[in-house]
Amino acid sequence: MPSARWERRFRVWHYLVSYQRLLLRSLTEYSPTRVDVLFSNVDFMHLPTDFDRFEVHEDDQFAMPGVEIESPRGKWFIVNGGVGYVHATHCQWHEDEGNSMTPSRFGPFRPTG
Repeated sequence: MPSARWERRFRVWHYLVSYQRLLLRSLTEYSPTRVDVLFSNVDFMHLPTDFDRFEVHEDDQFAMPGVEIESPRGKWFIVNGGVGYVHATHCQWHEDEGNSMTPSRFGPFRPTG
């Protein structure tokens, strides 16, 4: 996965433990478009809930000290040069003209019950 970078505010928008999906969203009051970043099959995350900018890249050589991931699937994604870390199978993003209330292109994030 190539690195991706946006100079705009982002926020952790939704996380579903049952589906292991993490959605981060750019705040549209600071930009005319919205970016959704989805991490799939999340085994571990350590990151703040708000970002002034957002950059993510995959690092095959990274190992989080003190963290053992039992799942053989997945890889490490480094957020903002090490401010945050996510271990997941995929990271993808989509930019559109939606707002904070528009559903994500990545589908509904319905709670399970």
